[in-house]
Amino acid sequence: MSVRIITTLSMVAAGLVGFTGCQTSPTQDGALIGGAIGAGTGAIVGNQSGKSGEGALIGAAAGALIGALAGDRVDDRRQRRAQQPVQQAQAAPAPAPQPVQTAPAPQGRWETRTVTTQSGETYQERVWVPSN
Repeated sequence: MSVRIITTLSMVAAGLVGFTGCQTSPTQDGALIGGAIGAGTGAIVGNQSGKSGEGALIGAAAGALIGALAGDRVDDRRQRRAQQPVQQAQAAPAPAPQPVQTAPAPQGRWETRTVTTQSGETYQERVWVPSN
């Protein structure tokens, strides 16, 4: 009979863990996961003393409480991080745009020259020739 209870509680715990993906709040997720893990652990520990049902209930309650507290901390941390960029953006105004100054275009043209080296090799190069 005790193996049957442990198996049933393990299946319920696995189902609860599977459904936690449908929740949106880390507090709710933490409570569900903590309750499922606590119920499974409590059933195993309670089975050793012959009271697996009571152990599962106590473990589920303790696990849900600890999981909810952990999830609440995660919620608070996420809210603080979400507010920080807004505060920084309001504190520092954007600098005024500076006018763009361009240099006058250089006057000249490109020429292609054929160059012969001392060894007799020939190649072409592009050269910028400024106009006077």
